[in-house]
Amino acid sequence: MTTSSTSSFSARPSPTVPPASQSFEPLVKAVLKHRLSRNVFAFSAAFSLAFHILFWSSDDSSFSARLLSPSAWVVALLAWVVGVLPIIVSRKLNLTTHNTVAPSPRQTLAGALTKSGTCRILTVYAASALLLLSLHLYSAPALRESLNLSVFVKSKKHPYYLNGCLIFLVAAQTWFALCYSLRNVMLERFVFRWSRNVPSNPPNLFVNLPLLLITIALFTLVTLTIYNVVFGLMRVIVLPILLRIPLMRSLLRPFAAHFIRGPWTLVLPLRHLRLESRTFLLGLITLANWEFAETLFNLYIPQPIDVSHTTAEPNVTLVSGVTSNDLVFLHFAYSELRNLATDSSPSSSTRRIALFSDQKYNPSLWSTLARAALLRLGHDYQTLLRRGKPAPPSPPPPVAAPTSTVPNPPSTPILRQPIYKPLQQSPLARILNSLASDSDLSKATEEVAKEVETVAKEVHIPELFRSVTVSPTSAAPASTAVVRVVQNPPAAPSTLITSVQQSCYGLLVKYAPLQSREVCTQLNEWLARERIHKRAEMSLPNRELDALIIESLSALVCASLTEDRYGVVQRDIPRILEAFLSFLQAAEDYQNEVRVLFVAPTPEELDDTSSAVFRQKERVRVEVAKASEVISVVVDALKSGISDIVRTFGDKLTAFKFPPKTAKKLQSFID
Repeated sequence: MTTSSTSSFSARPSPTVPPASQSFEPLVKAVLKHRLSRNVFAFSAAFSLAFHILFWSSDDSSFSARLLSPSAWVVALLAWVVGVLPIIVSRKLNLTTHNTVAPSPRQTLAGALTKSGTCRILTVYAASALLLLSLHLYSAPALRESLNLSVFVKSKKHPYYLNGCLIFLVAAQTWFALCYSLRNVMLERFVFRWSRNVPSNPPNLFVNLPLLLITIALFTLVTLTIYNVVFGLMRVIVLPILLRIPLMRSLLRPFAAHFIRGPWTLVLPLRHLRLESRTFLLGLITLANWEFAETLFNLYIPQPIDVSHTTAEPNVTLVSGVTSNDLVFLHFAYSELRNLATDSSPSSSTRRIALFSDQKYNPSLWSTLARAALLRLGHDYQTLLRRGKPAPPSPPPPVAAPTSTVPNPPSTPILRQPIYKPLQQSPLARILNSLASDSDLSKATEEVAKEVETVAKEVHIPELFRSVTVSPTSAAPASTAVVRVVQNPPAAPSTLITSVQQSCYGLLVKYAPLQSREVCTQLNEWLARERIHKRAEMSLPNRELDALIIESLSALVCASLTEDRYGVVQRDIPRILEAFLSFLQAAEDYQNEVRVLFVAPTPEELDDTSSAVFRQKERVRVEVAKASEVISVVVDALKSGISDIVRTFGDKLTAFKFPPKTAKKLQSFID
């Protein structure tokens, strides 16, 4: 007697790789937080304290007296809190990973000004600069007295006249903040910058400190010079115009009427050299502290991070990191993956074997890694094919075809009219019906009436003798007028701005001196001219990340020849090589397109190096060289990765099948 029994065990599904937000990203954030507090905050505070003790002299006290004064240290610490700390926090909060590269400086500025974060950044810089000025004036009462920096002038007749020296200082600090923030926008400092060749131990920043100070001193001097010119033009041109406006005159005259009187504005700096020197020193202190903090951020934050070895399952943590949607964490993940793939130590070899042999997760660790890497490369490959242009919108969903209806079978139609022959009318009845219908006689009468109405309008017959009834033809012009009004809407604001710009440009051409017109023309050309290397950066925005992915995948494929026990990686070798070769072909095609843009100068042009044609060609040569460097980041990584795979596998690659185009490209590496 047999009995059937059923098993009580149920199949448990295999776990999936956890998302990066739960395993990899918290570890990286902890390391970045530690770097921010230990390196950026600490070193910037030390620099700020030293710089203020050395140069922030509120009186004629010596350096040793300031060094031993507790109040000087407190003021220096407050200066870092109100002047430097907000800048670092703003840089951290507004840091983005999406690099919106523009081909010209004008488009870069226009794109930055359209973002809401740019206004917040400008506000933070201006507020920090003004707080530093307030702290400087509050901690130096003797300086306020010597420079006469009270809010109002000392006048009994006009007690509410504002002090011009104080306005000059406040406006100068705001100008410094505006120019420095625009400099950061042009340098794209709020975009995460990462290089795969960053050393693990950053160089000593204090060795390059003299160069940093010289650069900031020159920037401060140029900015202050431009500010003096702008301030003079505001006093000579803008303020008198504002005082002629009735509403503005009633608001400004009690406070600023005395500014339009006095000596010539452009010679005022020569009469206030002490104020100019104090403005320059305050601007230098402010900008030097900001630049040092920004340099610390650029130096320490992008350093590689290895965090997977601190977890119980390092391979799972690392593979989870490469699936992140944030490009910053992708950089750190692939950097650690490249170190794991290229390291020849026994511990790294053991980790690679475990990575290739994983059967615990579904999909496996290698499948998840390869899919994420190839998807990232495919996305950037499509961006390169579009030359950096945005992806076209997805097509609308197809409209469902109407269902065909089955025709009804033929049937006998129903006649809804009399079937008997109508009675014939008498001749008199037919004449009356003809007169009552729309006969030719009535139509002719209507046409004559319309013609008479038209003639009456043309000869201006008084309304009394016209018909009271409004004909349809008389209403037509009104409807036409309405249509014309609708078809000609009021001008858009952009059109008005363009017309104002053209008017200003016409006035400049008409009244400005010849040298000023040439300078403005060159400046406008510099702002509007598109850079070739910027176009290349738009086409390859994530080139450093792509190079990291290529180096990681190629190193893992090479290591799989001896460490992949189950042949998991070998199944993906054709797909990986096809992706590499397609990307390489597209990059080389684009590189050839860029190189063709440069035409070598002729011997006659080389003899005349001051000609405009030679300068134009030299500028194109420099831009083409920069663009080639941008493209070479990906091209060199692809060539190196494919060559390593070909050298490692050799004749074993004949076991794989490739498309004809891929096989032809691969054959060039084998040969």
